[in-house]
Amino acid sequence: MTEKLKHTDKTTFILFVFILFVFIMFVNGYKIKENMSHFSLQNNKITQLQLIDRELNDFTFTANKFTNYDAIDQQKKQFEEILKSLRQDMQKYNKNTAHLLEKIAKNFQKKADDLEYFKAQNSALINSSHFLFDLHTTISNAADISLRAKNLTNEALFYILRYASSEYIDKKTIQQKLHELKIIANNEKSQYLYTFYMHAKVMLQTLQSLKEVSQEVQTNPLYRQLEALKRHITLDYERDLQHQTWLMIVFFLVTVSILFVLIFSHLKSNKTKKELLAFKYAIEHSDNIVVITDAQRNIVYVNETFEKTTKYKAEEVLGQNPRILKSDIQDPALYEELNAKLAKGEKWEGQFINKRKDGSLLYEKASIVPIFLQGKLVNYIALKLDITEYIEKNKQLAQAASVFENTEESIIITDAEGKIISVNRAFTNIYGYSLAEVKGKSLKFLHSGVQDASFYKDLWNQLIEHGIWKGKFVNKTKNGELIPLWSTIKKITNSRGDVLNYTAVQTDLREIETSQAKADFLAYHDALTGLSNRVNFEEYLQHALIISKRNKDILAVLFIDLDRFKIINDTLGHDIGDEVLKTVASRLKTTLRESDFISRWGGDEFVIILENLTLASDAAIVAANIIKNLEEPIHVNEHSLITTASIGIAVYPQNGEDSQTLIKHADSAMYLAKESGKNNFRYYTQELSRNIQHRLDIDMALRNALQNNELFMVFQPQYKLKTKTIHSAEALVRWKNPKLGNVSPDKFIPVAEENGTIIPLGYFVFEESCKAFKQMQKAGIAIEYIAVNVSSLQFKERNLLDNFLKIANKYDVKPSEIEIEITERFIMEHTVSNMNILQNFRDHGFKISIDDFGTGYSSMSYLKQLPTDTIKIDKSFVDDIANGSSDNVIIEAIIALSKTLGYMIVAEGIETQEQETFLAQANCDLGQGYLFSKPITCKEIIEKFRN
Repeated sequence: MTEKLKHTDKTTFILFVFILFVFIMFVNGYKIKENMSHFSLQNNKITQLQLIDRELNDFTFTANKFTNYDAIDQQKKQFEEILKSLRQDMQKYNKNTAHLLEKIAKNFQKKADDLEYFKAQNSALINSSHFLFDLHTTISNAADISLRAKNLTNEALFYILRYASSEYIDKKTIQQKLHELKIIANNEKSQYLYTFYMHAKVMLQTLQSLKEVSQEVQTNPLYRQLEALKRHITLDYERDLQHQTWLMIVFFLVTVSILFVLIFSHLKSNKTKKELLAFKYAIEHSDNIVVITDAQRNIVYVNETFEKTTKYKAEEVLGQNPRILKSDIQDPALYEELNAKLAKGEKWEGQFINKRKDGSLLYEKASIVPIFLQGKLVNYIALKLDITEYIEKNKQLAQAASVFENTEESIIITDAEGKIISVNRAFTNIYGYSLAEVKGKSLKFLHSGVQDASFYKDLWNQLIEHGIWKGKFVNKTKNGELIPLWSTIKKITNSRGDVLNYTAVQTDLREIETSQAKADFLAYHDALTGLSNRVNFEEYLQHALIISKRNKDILAVLFIDLDRFKIINDTLGHDIGDEVLKTVASRLKTTLRESDFISRWGGDEFVIILENLTLASDAAIVAANIIKNLEEPIHVNEHSLITTASIGIAVYPQNGEDSQTLIKHADSAMYLAKESGKNNFRYYTQELSRNIQHRLDIDMALRNALQNNELFMVFQPQYKLKTKTIHSAEALVRWKNPKLGNVSPDKFIPVAEENGTIIPLGYFVFEESCKAFKQMQKAGIAIEYIAVNVSSLQFKERNLLDNFLKIANKYDVKPSEIEIEITERFIMEHTVSNMNILQNFRDHGFKISIDDFGTGYSSMSYLKQLPTDTIKIDKSFVDDIANGSSDNVIIEAIIALSKTLGYMIVAEGIETQEQETFLAQANCDLGQGYLFSKPITCKEIIEKFRN
C-alpha cells in the first residue's frame, strides 16, 4: 500500500512538473508572438515614414507646377504623428535607438524647413511665370517693338521654361540672351522689354534657388537613417528571437523528457486496467447480443445491443431468467438438448425463436458457454446474433419466387448478351416452351416476322439509351401461333453502369384485344400516366377550335416541360422517373378543371387545352398554379425530389387559328421560358417567332459560309495618339450572305459559339490575319503586330496553341507579332485555368490583350495578377468623354495603374477630336476608332498608309 502511495505521489509530482514546464513554454511562446507583433508594427511604421519621405522628395520635382500644398502639409503632419508613435514604442521595446530617432527628427525638421522655403519660391515662380507670359503676349502684339526683340523674348522665355524642367539647359546661355535683350531694350528705349528683362532675370534666380533647395531636399539623409533604424530593430528582433527560440527548444526537450518518464511510470499501473477496459468495451460495443447469468441462470449483465434488439432495458431483466424472451413456438426438444449439454459443462450452439418486449419475433443464432473458476461453475455467457432480417429476406425471396412462378404475365430474364437465363411458368403456358428448351437461346427465335429489322433496331437503341422500352409486338409460339403482346423490357445495371441482365414482362393481349374499349384506350392514352396521348390531343384540339371559332371564345394551349427530370432519370433510374411522371400527372389533374384537357406527349412533356376563357390572361393564373403545385417535393421510396416546370402559352385566335400553329407557338414560348431562367411561363408573340426564324436562318446559313467564301476580313488601324501614325491593326470578320445580306458579328458570333462553327471560323480568322499582316509588312506599312479576337470556346481546343504556331510559321509571322484579344469576362470565369492557358501563350511569344476592360467584374487591383500585355478601354467609357462624365476619372485611373504595371493602353471607339485630345493628355498609348480610320480591307490599308 505504501509503495502504491509512493508511486502515486511520484506520478503526481512528475505531472505537476510537466504542467509547469508546459506553462513556461506557453508564456515563452506568447512572448515570442508579442515580440513579432511589436516588430511588425514598428517595421510598418518605419516603412510608412520612408514612403512619406519619398513623396516629399517627389514634391520638389514640380518646380514649375502648382502643387496642392495642403496635401504636403498633411504628409508632414502624418510623418510627425507616426514618428511620435514610433518613439513611444521604441522607449518601451528598443531603448537603445534614441540617438537614431533624434537624428531622424532633426533631419526631418531640416527637410520640412527646406520644403517651406521651396513652397514659397514655387509660388513666386508661378506668379512670375504668369506675369512673364502676359508681358510676352503684350510684346508680341506691340507694333513699335522690333522683330529682333520679339524673337529674342521668345528665345529667352523658351530657354527659361526648358531650364525649369530640364538639367540640360546651360544657365549661361539664358544669361547671354537676357544680356542681349537688355541692350536692345536700352537701344529701343522700350519699357516692356526692360520689364521683361528684369522679371526674367528674377525668375531665373528663383529657378536657381528652387533647384538648389530641391537638391538639398533630395540629398537629405533622412531615408538612409530610417533604413538604418529598420536594420537596427531587425537585428535586435532577430537576436531576441534566437534567444527565445533556444530557450523554447530547451524547455521543449525537458518537457518531452518529463512526458516520457510520466508515460513509462503510468504504463505499468494501467496495463491491467486497460485489459479490463478493452474486454468491457468489446462486450458493450459488440454487434452481438451478450447475456451473462449466474450459476442459477439469473441475468446479471446485458450489453447495449441486447437493449436495442429486445427493446428491454437492462434494469427490467437483471435478476430475471432468460426464459422471459421465450416465444412458446419453438420445439421443446431444443431446450432439452440445451440443458443436457450445459449440465455436462459443454458449449451449446443453435437458433432461438424468441420475442421482443413488443411481442415481435426475434430470430437469434446463439452460443452459450459455461464459465468455471477453480473448477466451480460461476457464470454462463450467451453470445447471440440477430438473424431476423436474414430470415425475413429468405421469406421474401421465397415469396418473390412464388410470384415469379405464379404471375399471369410471362417473365423472361436474359444475360447481358440477350440470351435467356430463366423463364416463369406463364412463359411456358403462353409460348409452349420449357426452360430447358430455351435456356441459352437468343430472344430472336420468338420473332414472328411481323415487325421488320428497323423496329427491333429502334427498340434496342431506346433500351440502351433510356434503359427501358415499352410497346406492343407480335411473337410466335412453339406451335407457330402468332400472339400479340404488350411488353416492358428493362436494362439491369450495376453501380458502375455495366449491363448485368435484361428483363421482359409480357402481357398476352389476345383477350384484351377482344375488347374494343381496351384497344381504344391503348391507342388514345398514355400507358404510364393514363393521360390522353398525342393522337387524342390533336383530335380534341381540332374539335375544340371549331367550337371556339363558332362561339368566338378564347382558347389557350399550354406546353409544359419539366426542368430537372432528365437529371432525376439519369441519376436515380427510370423506375424513379416513372413514379415522378405519375405524380406530376396526378398534380396536373387536381390543378385543372374537369373541363380542361390534359395529355402527355412523351418523355417529360405535357400539353393542356384551356377552353371558354374570359381573358387571355386567365391562362397565366392556371400556369402559375401549376408551377406552384409542382414545386412541392415528390416523395418516391426514400427520395425527396424536386422538379419544376417551364410553360409556354399560345392563345387562340391571337397566336394562331389552327392546331399545328398553336402547338408550334406554345412550344416556342416554352423554350423562351427556359431561356428566361426556367420555373416560369411565357406567352408567345410574333416577335418571338420572327427572332427564332431569323436565328435559325443564321444558324443554317453559317454552316456553309466558309465553304461558300461568304466570310471576309477587315482591319481597323490602331494608332499612336502622340504621333498620329499607324502602330497595329485589329482583325475583324465580316459576313455577307446572298439571302441574309450583311450580318453583323454580334448576331452571328453567338450563334457560331452555340452550333460549334466558332472553331473553324476562329482558325479562318487567325490564318487570314496572318496572311494580311505579312502583306502589309511587305508593302512597307510600319505596323508592329496584328490583334486577333479569340473566343473562350476556342481555348477548349486541346491543340489550339500548336495549331496557331503552325499557321503563323506557314506565313513567316512571329508569335510576338500577334496579339490575342480576349474579354475581361473570360479571365473572371475560370481564373486559375484560364490564366494558365494565357501564360502558356505568352511563354511562346504571343501578346495578350484584355478587350472591353472595365465592363466585367474584376477590381483594378486584380490587374497585377494577369498574364497580359495590353489593356483595351471599352468604347462605353470613351463615348461620354465629351460630356464630362465621371467615367473620365475611371479612364485616368485605369491608364495610371496600367502604366505602373507596365501595360500598353488602347482606347477604342474614338470618334471626336475632343476624345482623342483627352486620351492623349491622360497618357494613353494607342487609339482606335472612326476618327482615324474605319475598318477597311488589307488592300485599302496598304493604299492609305504606304506613305
